[in-house]
Amino acid sequence: MPRPRSIAFTFALALSLGLAAALAAGGCSKNKTTNPMTTTTTTETFNSGTLSTAGQTFTHTFNTAGTFGYYCSFHGTPTTGMRGTVVVDASSSNTSGAVSVGPGATTTFSPASVTIKPGSTVTWTLSSGSHTVTR
Repeated sequence: MPRPRSIAFTFALALSLGLAAALAAGGCSKNKTTNPMTTTTTTETFNSGTLSTAGQTFTHTFNTAGTFGYYCSFHGTPTTGMRGTVVVDASSSNTSGAVSVGPGATTTFSPASVTIKPGSTVTWTLSSGSHTVTR
């Protein structure tokens, strides 16, 4: 007859293997329509490097729906200063967006927010100064 420790170990091993199998199968929900497993992704990352010549452009294609903040690493942070937003929404009819960087010798993006549908491209064009477009 096995010792009680062996039974406890066997039970713990079976429990952990069962949990691992459930996670590998996508969660513990029996009905994925009423209890779906959801994840949030922020895979859209980019960095233009320094834009320093008027008319210089930077382009990025957004494939994932969501709201993506960006900023100039010289004049802002993700939460303050020179920053903007790209909203990627499947219901949008816009297949491209255009943003002016530093218009009128300012430290702004204009417009501050653009909305496009997934798979669309935004082009930032430097108006003046030295700036970055960073996420």
